[in-house]
Amino acid sequence: MDRYHAGATGTRAHTSAAGPTKRRRVETFEPLNAHDRLQQMHALRQYYDRSSRMPARPKSKSDLDVLKERHQFVRDSNVDPASLPWEDQLASKFYDSLFKEYAVVNLKHYKTGAVALRWRTEDEVLAGIGHLTCGSLRCQYHEPSPVIMDALAEQADLAASTLSGLPPDPESETPLVETRLDELEMPFGYIEDGEKKTALVKVVLCRDCAKKLKYGREKEREERDKRALLAAAAPPPAVESAKGEHSRRGEQHARLGSIRSERDRSRGESRPRSPDRRMNSRAPRDRDSDDEGDDYRPELPPDLADRPHRGRAQEQRSEPRRSASPPRR
Repeated sequence: MDRYHAGATGTRAHTSAAGPTKRRRVETFEPLNAHDRLQQMHALRQYYDRSSRMPARPKSKSDLDVLKERHQFVRDSNVDPASLPWEDQLASKFYDSLFKEYAVVNLKHYKTGAVALRWRTEDEVLAGIGHLTCGSLRCQYHEPSPVIMDALAEQADLAASTLSGLPPDPESETPLVETRLDELEMPFGYIEDGEKKTALVKVVLCRDCAKKLKYGREKEREERDKRALLAAAAPPPAVESAKGEHSRRGEQHARLGSIRSERDRSRGESRPRSPDRRMNSRAPRDRDSDDEGDDYRPELPPDLADRPHRGRAQEQRSEPRRSASPPRR
């Protein structure tokens, strides 16, 4: 009897330790409402019947999706929002809630010349972000300095106690960061709905962020000056084509020919240059022929210039022979 109760007790303890009963497990999987039941049925059908293609559910758009599609950086103030569809009315209402005196800039890709701008919200204006701090989102001076904020809070408490609770000046221009801020006015070009647009925007930046904003323009100017210097100092091309070399040699030969003709003209000689000059030079010449026209003939003295020119052999025949032996008696 003791063993029976002991066994029954042990069995009941084992059942309770294993987990909930079968009835409790069924109640756990019971859907709460009709929508959950439909979702479970849809999931089971997709799991067991994957071959069948069920139509996709239509995707709904949230307000954020509508703003991303219809938002404009600068909207036309002459258009009546009531005549626009509800998506544009929502975007126009959000546009009217922005403050457009100063913009907030993102300089993440400043080296490539890509800059992103947006208008400030009401919370940022009340906190002084963008006009009392640096307008760059990634700058260390974008948020107000805790030291300056604590000092301003102490001054406000002191002023409230001494001036019977007068509120501080909301239009204070005291910077909330420990660096110098510069106000810049820049032309911002962007593409919206496939159309190029330009707007004149004011930003407040520190010196480092101002250099980043001007980095693309300064780099482009340096590259332009460098190309101009290289183009001015570049020598003329040394390699010429075959046609250019042939024409250059022809010009040189023509120039030499003109120089020779002028030289011959100055000497009073007009000797034609025959193409068969080499053949004519090889022909035998008469010994008694005149040597006029020879450019290399030396000039004779005046007393010999009047004598007729005779060959050397004829002169030797006309002169008497002289003998080394004494004459006969």
